[in-house]
Amino acid sequence: MKEKIDEKLTSKYLKVFKKATLMDDHKFRKVCESKDAIEEILKTILKDNKLKVVEVIKQSSEGSPVFHGVILDCKCRLKTKEIVNIEVQVALDDDPVYRMRYNGSVLTVENSPKSKQFKYKQIPKLILIMFCEFDLFKKRKPIYEIVRYVKNTKVVSDNGIREVYVNLKAKSNDKKLKSLFKIMTTVDDVDEETFPVLSKKKEEINDLYIGGDKNMAGLDLIMYKDGLKIGRAEGKAEGKAEGKAEGKAEGKAEGILQGKINTVIEFYKKNLIPIDFAAKELGMSEKEFLKMIN
Repeated sequence: MKEKIDEKLTSKYLKVFKKATLMDDHKFRKVCESKDAIEEILKTILKDNKLKVVEVIKQSSEGSPVFHGVILDCKCRLKTKEIVNIEVQVALDDDPVYRMRYNGSVLTVENSPKSKQFKYKQIPKLILIMFCEFDLFKKRKPIYEIVRYVKNTKVVSDNGIREVYVNLKAKSNDKKLKSLFKIMTTVDDVDEETFPVLSKKKEEINDLYIGGDKNMAGLDLIMYKDGLKIGRAEGKAEGKAEGKAEGKAEGKAEGILQGKINTVIEFYKKNLIPIDFAAKELGMSEKEFLKMIN
């Protein structure tokens, strides 16, 4: 039988979440439970008041055994059949532009027809949006949209992908954009007149965290990820020390793996992550996972 949730650890992370904005992955993914809230955001960013969201898939996981999978912050479909991916990025790490390219490639493959009559014109049109708490292109513009041109001409080569970066650090003269930026980057600010659904959703999310709901989506995962980092660091240190005699690199690798295994098991036993998540992290079936810990 699983142990009860670690109250001390839960309390620690609740304090962190109380200070988090909608730019936190887990809070934003709760926003994605509401297609109307996402619709308000998209209408503002894409400047299209006729835009209609017909489906939102929260924390969508895309991928196959052939390539590295991704977990999208928000994936939705529009009435026009375009697929939209919205990401929130707090820090400028790795490469946001290449990340967008990869996400677009995965979405294209995963959502294209699987048939012998496949035609390239059947692949989905995509809109890729990234909210950034940094100015990626350093031009102080609130919205950057990438457009493909034929070199030395004004001819646009449309490949079915719109790529948009939202610079939340920019000062915008557009009242709606300015209001949206404030909602996204502050803990409490809302605008019930301009963004009624998004504002209500933000208040609901804040109430969850302030109230200390231990079953809320996301809290277990952020605690797990933090614990996983600690486990990896501890395993790395142990492996480095133990690996001196038998090969530093091998010992280090084994230490990191053992640190991950220990963390997954610990968080599962404390009821902080579900069994399917735990098994997937270790690349095994639920049956194999239970057999291992028993």
